Amino acid sequence: MKYIDLIVATRNRREKLLKMLDSVPKGLVGNVCINIKIACDGDRDTYEYIKLMTDYSVLLFPVQMGSVFCRNTLCLTVNDGLLYATDDIVFEPGSIETAFKMFNEAFTGKFEDDGVVGFVQNGSFHPTGVALVGQKFLQRYKGKQLFFPEYFHFAAQEIFDHAERLGRFVQCKDARVFHYHPCLMKDQMDQTHADARIHKANDMKLKDDRRSKGLIWGYN
Repeated sequence: MKYIDLIVATRNRREKLLKMLDSVPKGLVGNVCINIKIACDGDRDTYEYIKLMTDYSVLLFPVQMGSVFCRNTLCLTVNDGLLYATDDIVFEPGSIETAFKMFNEAFTGKFEDDGVVGFVQNGSFHPTGVALVGQKFLQRYKGKQLFFPEYFHFAAQEIFDHAERLGRFVQCKDARVFHYHPCLMKDQMDQTHADARIHKANDMKLKDDRRSKGLIWGYN
């Protein structure tokens, strides 16, 4: 892995998004160059602001499509390392660089670029809720769609299942993020959380159905 494309889907959370973006190292940091790619999910105001105020790559979906659709669309544009994040986290200093270094140490030789490094979050969030993915691992997925397209929002668990099954997952204890999530801080509840939770029951049922059948997206 030589550089990282950080992808994030966002919806009506400009302040939280900007806080996350401020925590990302700018330009070339050590041996890693981080490019930022944003998909605005039915959020024209944030799209117009980002286009005007930054040089980040940004897409607009005029109506809400769901974070899975947005992320999969951005995955198509990634040609090296992929770091997917949410718009309501911040990266602790040095975390991205540490994950990048661990990835290149862990996945070498015949396994070069074929793995996933998970970030540690506060609280009991999923090991691949935020993760760094190698290009060769990404290419295991048809059309580089990293997330199972039938999910709307909750979909990172199958990435973990796939990488763990293949022995291609590493958790980086020194790559840490802070997640401003209402399950830990009630005052962080916003309309975007509410919009996502409309789809949570369907996503969780789909997850359980797929697991009961032994299905892992990208693996079988």
